[in-house]
Amino acid sequence: MIPHSEWVIQLVMWPRANERNSRPRYLPWAGYTHPMTGDQAMWVLSECEAHWPAYEFRAHTINGDETRFALPGLSADWTHPAEL
Repeated sequence: MIPHSEWVIQLVMWPRANERNSRPRYLPWAGYTHPMTGDQAMWVLSECEAHWPAYEFRAHTINGDETRFALPGLSADWTHPAEL
């Protein structure tokens, strides 16, 4: 069981070779920005990795600060394109 926190799924964006910042960026993954339990996050994380194997994801705890992970236009339809 995962600790009792709220979690979201993020896309890991590694820097390009010519970028000065060598740290990865973590972007909200549309459709998975709503808080979930740790157990749900682990299940969704494996689902994302299976569905989009070319991308890297992580589950990240938000500890009540979900505004950092809100996407612009969150009320829009955030379904993923089939090509991804």
